[in-house]
Amino acid sequence: MNLQRLKFWSAILLGLGSVLASLYVQNMYLLNVIILAVISAILAVSVNLLVGYTGQISLGHAGFYGIGAYTVALLTTRWHWSIWLSFLAAFGLSGLMGLVLGLPTTRLRGHFLGIATLGFGVIVNVVLNNWTSLTNGPVGVRGIPAPALFGISLEYKNFFLGFALACLFVIVLLVYLVVNSAVGRAWKCIRRDEIAAQVSGINVYGYKLLAFAFSGGIAGIAGALYAAFMTLVSPETFDLNQSITIVTTTILGGAGTLVGPLLGTGILTLISEWLRNFHELRLVLYGLILVLFIVVMPQGIYPFVKKHVQLWFTPRKVKIQRGSEGRHL
Repeated sequence: MNLQRLKFWSAILLGLGSVLASLYVQNMYLLNVIILAVISAILAVSVNLLVGYTGQISLGHAGFYGIGAYTVALLTTRWHWSIWLSFLAAFGLSGLMGLVLGLPTTRLRGHFLGIATLGFGVIVNVVLNNWTSLTNGPVGVRGIPAPALFGISLEYKNFFLGFALACLFVIVLLVYLVVNSAVGRAWKCIRRDEIAAQVSGINVYGYKLLAFAFSGGIAGIAGALYAAFMTLVSPETFDLNQSITIVTTTILGGAGTLVGPLLGTGILTLISEWLRNFHELRLVLYGLILVLFIVVMPQGIYPFVKKHVQLWFTPRKVKIQRGSEGRHL
């Protein structure tokens, strides 16, 4: 069994073990924190598809997140759809909005693309706040029913955590399969050098649109999970701060890696909860910690840790040989 296959099956066992372990968590506060962290991790995975694998800046993912959440909220409370059909609708509508956003913006690059996607997020938030006949404005939508799976109601937080972890596991597995396919290789080529990718015959515009649609759909699933867990949604959850936070999480953990966004989400969640005791100083300390991470680990936490673990286990003779090769060069 090669190393790649060993990693794959280890990740599957870890995912299944996490789902089973969630049934034994008893602390309600801890359950709330972990569930929201899992939802944030799914959102970070969606951002990573654009930022990490295609090199596209997105500051509007809170918009897709909100579209997914409000799709579930409105379909289940106003039109009494099945919660599972509304989840599919959230994925489809958010993916469609990603495609619509990508049509005019994927020809942009750098900060121009960032500004365009930021504008999309702001527009979605304004619509959620002001289209009162549909969204109830700032009051939001309440009374969203909890999903039930195989006759088991997921209103119990242990069961919902297991379901959320299973969703995260499936999404990460799906992303793994996609980024290791021809599509993923095309995305990585676009990220490294867009002009070279185009010269090589890659349909740059088409692959960027696909990344926007897929990323938007996954963010919609995160929003659907949030709505089902909280049983209410309101516009302030889906503002610019949410977009910036999730991009920060992705880059901090290590954009362009599968593990990085998950690790970044977990670490920032722990830091946020620990800093609650500092009250007014919380945001100042949070900012200082982020700056420290970025200065010490500019490539991200996961690449930094991976590099040093590999160095630690590399035989000393190999290190000396590499050093001598570097000097000759």
